[in-house]
This record gives sequence, C-alpha cells and structure tokens, in this order.
Amino acid sequence: MSRRRTSTSRSTQRSRVLETRILSGRIVWIGIQRWIWKLFKFCLMGGACFGVCYAAWTFLQRSYLDNPEYQLRVVRLNANTAMNEAEVVAVGGISLNSSIFGISLSDVEDRLIARHEVVSATVKRELPATIVVEIKERHPFAWIECPAKNMIARDAKQGYVIDHQGFLYACPAMQYEASLALPIISMNADDAELLIAGTTIETKSLKRSLNLLDVAAKVSGSPLPWINRIAPYQKWGFKVWTRDNVEAVFGLEDHERQMNDLLTSMKYASGKGMQIGSINLIPERNFPVVLRSENQPSAKRVSPNVPAQRAGRSTTERR
Repeated sequence: MSRRRTSTSRSTQRSRVLETRILSGRIVWIGIQRWIWKLFKFCLMGGACFGVCYAAWTFLQRSYLDNPEYQLRVVRLNANTAMNEAEVVAVGGISLNSSIFGISLSDVEDRLIARHEVVSATVKRELPATIVVEIKERHPFAWIECPAKNMIARDAKQGYVIDHQGFLYACPAMQYEASLALPIISMNADDAELLIAGTTIETKSLKRSLNLLDVAAKVSGSPLPWINRIAPYQKWGFKVWTRDNVEAVFGLEDHERQMNDLLTSMKYASGKGMQIGSINLIPERNFPVVLRSENQPSAKRVSPNVPAQRAGRSTTERR
C-alpha cells in the first residue's frame, strides 16, 4: 500500500538588497552648492539681525545716550548724616558728563552700600536730567577705645563708633561733631582681634556695656548721654564715669538695681551739698562712697582717666 507523501517544509524567499553609492564629480559639486546655499542663507539672516540691532542701538544712542536733554545735571540726595552729594558722586563712580541712561544704577547702589556707615541705598532716574539717591545711614551709639587696635575715642582720624546693635565702623566726618557727646566704651587688649570694622562685635564685655547704657537711659528717663565712659574692671565688674566725673563700680549683673542706687546716691549727696567721688554699687546695702573735697577742682575739669584725690570716706545706705 502506497503511503501518501506530504511535505512540511516551506520555501523561504530571501531578498538581498545591494546598496551602491556612486561618487562622481558632478554629485560632489551639487553637494557643495547646497552647502554654500545654506551658509549664504545663514549669513543673510545673521546680517539682517545685526542690521536691526545696530539700527536699534543707533536710535537709542542718539535718542537717549547722546541726547543733551538727558545729560546729568542734578544729583539729589536725601538728608542724612553719612554722605553729602560730592561723596556720593565720588564713591558711586557717577560720571557728571554722561547721560542719566548711561549710569548703572545697580553699580552705584553696590558701591554706596559697601560703605560701612550706609545701611541701604536706593538710586533712581528722574527725567529729564536728575539722579535721585536715598541713603539710610547708621546712627552712632558709642565710641570704641582700644589702644591695642589703635582705636582712639573722639578722634577725627582714628575714631571708631558702634551703632546700637554693636556694628563697628569708622566715624564719618559728617557724624563727628554730633558724636563727641557719646559715651566711650573701653575694650581690653584681649578683645582687640575681634574689633573688625564693618562687622557686629559679639563680645560679652561689649554686650554688657551696651546693656549698661540702655539701663542708664531707662532709669534716668533722659535720652542725653550722661554716662561718659565705661571700662572693664577686674573680672567681676565695670567702672563707669558720669559727666560729673563720678566713678562707679558695677557688677556683671543686676545693672538696673545698681543704676537706681547710683542715681539715688547722687541725688542724696547733692541735697546735702556734697559731691560723690567714687562709689561701689555691687553691695545691696551699705555700699562704700568716697566724697570729693570742697577745694578740689571742678568735676567737669577732671579727666575720667585720672580720678581725683579723695579727702575722706563715708558710708551711705540705700534710700
């Protein structure tokens, strides 16, 4: 019996693709022409953009920068005690012969703020020919004295002041006269390295001195600086000299109580026709007092650096 033959094999067709690249001189030349055309269009567009920008710049140059109507004529400065108009022009690098549109306001502001006596500065243009400058200055609160750092209090050239936050800066010329009445804070040589102009001083000694000045203004109720000098004394206290040359010893704490005791003692001595030479306010009762003799020079003529001679001693209770 014959068996039927079946075939499961499938014929597969395979196609082969032959890619042939023909390189000839004509084909190369056509490619070069296309590349040159693309480059030409790019240059054409670039030239058009350059022409538009140049035309716009020329228009701005003639309309604003070279226009005599906008040439700087006035620098208007707000009232302040840090800088005058001449200093603003010099420090800010403002060209007086240029247009107000040729002055970089941000650059002028940065130069002004870089000065330590300036807190903030705002510079604006005001048509047609005015530059408006507004300065917020620092307000001096006390002088800093430190011979080890060559800082001399109440000196026009080597004088340094601090504001109420303890920011240290050289006293500007416009603030010098008004600052002469401010108290002096003496600093030890140990703190000399920390006295860097343009920074806020964070020493404990300075913070306690600033607190003493705040307490003096609060207790006396007078905004006038009746404290003349504060200096560290030993490791446990401070010496304070008043405008009347009263020398008082304060502790490191409890300043409000001690300041009240000082004012009470000064008032009591004045009512008795006496003058206090020195007083130790650290004890809470029976603190020692040295009275000034009658034939002694006037208190205002006595330097706080050289305490006057004492004639007698007494003890005054708190009242």
